Amino acid sequence: MSDLEKLAEIVDEMILQQDYPGFEPRSLKLGLPEIVENMNGRVFSHALGHESVYVRLVALRWFQERPGIAKAYLPAVIGLIDHKDEWVRLEAIRLSERIPRIPESAALKISKRLTDESKLVRKAASKALGKILKRSVTKDPSVVDALKAAAQDEDVEVRFKAQKALRNIGEFVV
Repeated sequence: MSDLEKLAEIVDEMILQQDYPGFEPRSLKLGLPEIVENMNGRVFSHALGHESVYVRLVALRWFQERPGIAKAYLPAVIGLIDHKDEWVRLEAIRLSERIPRIPESAALKISKRLTDESKLVRKAASKALGKILKRSVTKDPSVVDALKAAAQDEDVEVRFKAQKALRNIGEFVV
């Protein structure tokens, strides 16, 4: 059995153990056993493309604690920003904000999530862009404009995060 198969089996078993009425397994931030925690980054990079959403989420969350390692797998992470599952999009954005010196193309991709149907994804995108743009030498005007539009979002939390992001980069005007 490969390490990836072992990881998938452990994730499935942990989800089954936590199951109860109303349980949303995608929201579970699993405390992984030591054998999994110590697996090679390549195992988790392969897990980013696994058929199971739960295994992808575990991989994204594992990389969030190791952004230096995640940088080597940035194309796979950025690709998940457009995933069909909102939790995968959310966690990919959260990971992206932690990776140092993320390319401008990634910020542009994240800015497209400011109009996502999920308010959690819109909120995470706003927060992430504030951090990413603050570290950037140049700021793509289309990304800044998207944040300005998000500052008028129907959801108060999304508006707040977008306004805070704009303040962080010196672009918020009352």
